[in-house]
Parts: sequence; C-alpha cells; structure tokens
Amino acid sequence: MNAYFTIVLLSIILFYVVWFLGGFLERLSHSFLGITRQFGSKAWYILVGPGVALHESSHALGCLLTRTPIVEFKPVNVQYTNEGVLLGYVKYQKPSSVLKNAVINLAPVAISLVLLVLFALGATYLVPDAHLGGDALNLLAQLINTRSIPAQLAEPSYPLGPIFGFVYSFLYAFSSLTVLSPFFWIVSFLAMTIMFSNAPSDVDIANAAGGLKIILIFEAAWLVIAFLLPELGWILYGLFELAAVMFSLALAFAVLGYGFFIMVFAMSRLKSPLQILPFVASIGTGLGMSLGFVGTPAFQTVVSIVAFMAVTIVLLSVKTFRAGAE
Repeated sequence: MNAYFTIVLLSIILFYVVWFLGGFLERLSHSFLGITRQFGSKAWYILVGPGVALHESSHALGCLLTRTPIVEFKPVNVQYTNEGVLLGYVKYQKPSSVLKNAVINLAPVAISLVLLVLFALGATYLVPDAHLGGDALNLLAQLINTRSIPAQLAEPSYPLGPIFGFVYSFLYAFSSLTVLSPFFWIVSFLAMTIMFSNAPSDVDIANAAGGLKIILIFEAAWLVIAFLLPELGWILYGLFELAAVMFSLALAFAVLGYGFFIMVFAMSRLKSPLQILPFVASIGTGLGMSLGFVGTPAFQTVVSIVAFMAVTIVLLSVKTFRAGAE
C-alpha cells in the first residue's frame, strides 16, 4: 500500500458514504416524522418539499446537459399511484446511451455534493479568520504533491491526518458562528435539505445501473493501478485528490444535516407550544455564555446544543408533555 492508494480508496468510500447518508436520512424522516402521511402539511413543505424540488430539478438539468427532450416536469407533485406515492417527477424520452442515462439519474447525487461543498465553504467565510476555501486549496496541493515525495508516498496513513484535520477545521469554524447567528440555523437546515435531495430512488438506481457498473469497474481498475503503480497517478492529475477533499467536506456538512434532523425530531415529540422551549433554552444559553465571555464561540455552541437536548429530554420524561399523550 501507499499514500496515493489511500487517497483513491478514501475518495471512493466517502462518495458512497455521503450518497448512503442521503438515502438513509430520507428514510428516517419518513419513519420517525411520518411526513409521508402528512402531505400538504407545514412539516412536509418545510422538511421534504425543498429537497424533492432540488432532486427533480437535478434530473431536469441532467436532461438538458445530455440534450434529452423533457416531456413533463413537476419538481413538487403529491400523487398517489399503484406503485406508491409520487412526490415529484421528470418525464423524458429515455436515451439509448448508457452514459446519458447515468448522467440524468445520478445528477441529484453530483449536484447535491457540489452544493454541500459550496455551502460548507460559504458558511465558514462568515466566521472571522476562517477561510476554509484557502485551506481546501492547500490541502489539495499537499495531496497532489504526495506522489512526488517518496517518504510521504511510502506511508499509507499519511493522507488521513491532513484530510480529517481539515474536516475538524470546518466543523470548528462553523460552530464558531454560534447558535446566536441566524446563519447557523439556516445553513444547518440547508444541509438537511440537500441531504434529502441526495437520496437516490429505486428508479434512479435501476436506470443508472449500466453507468454505475462502468464507474465501479473504473474505480476497481484504478485502485489496482494506484496500489501497484502510484507514479501513474499523473494520468488523472488531481482527480482523486480533489474528490477526497470535496467528499470529506461534504461528509462534514452532512453531519450538520443529521444534527439538525435530530433536533427537529426531538422537538416533534413534544406538544405545542412546548416545542419552542428547547430552542429558547439553546439561544438563552448561548446568549448568556456570550455576554459572560465564557469559553470560545465553538465551546458556546456545543454547550448550547447540549442545553437544547437536555431540556428536550426533561420535557419528554413527563408523559403529559409528549405529543399524542392524553
């Protein structure tokens, strides 16, 4: 093994992990929040509607890029069919090309990943002295140069330190916004929404099966090349290094989406208007620590989120406060 092989392997694993997390989060939302049984409700439009619209719009963009005629396009559409519930759709003339099919049906995955990265980098620019964009470029250059430094190339674990250090830097920078910033909540919500749009449907996977096989074969072949002849990495100069940086950042942003979802789920278990109390407790804790200059902004954020969950757990321990309790 060598460092370049680790970079290639990590970029491939992170891609499928982020893709899986999108689908898993969508299924959690259906199971825990029951949103598929509340079409037209505020919860549906706020939590699912934007993700569905982005998902279907991505398919439409894939059609435009491959010059595939679109027959009908409804980014958000609640419709019951014999096969289940249709949330939105794009009808198009199915191309004969395997690659075009793959582009159209995998477009939501690619676009959601790009959006995750852009929002992640943009969010950290709201924090003074935090410039993750420059750090990302430095990390990319460092990974690319690994192949030209024998000592680093010979160490398989070398890329893990810089990559996960970069992920930590992002999470630390974002938490420095603190819960007092509306951007903290807006960006967290966007992270959850984009993760929803990342979720592949069974139809998407079936239509993209041919293209996915080609991708998997290419990835397997390049892993062998990276393992045996890492010096040939110049042929795909910077490709897997860039993928490793982008997907690691996307994974960090996905963590925010899951965190926001957990908070929404916790609040949904409480009766109205008690649902607002955990949020008030979180903001109050953050404000108190900020005025008292207690700890760093990142520390204040962590304590504020703990306060949110602590108040939620205490309220849920009282049966009469739970949603649906008589």
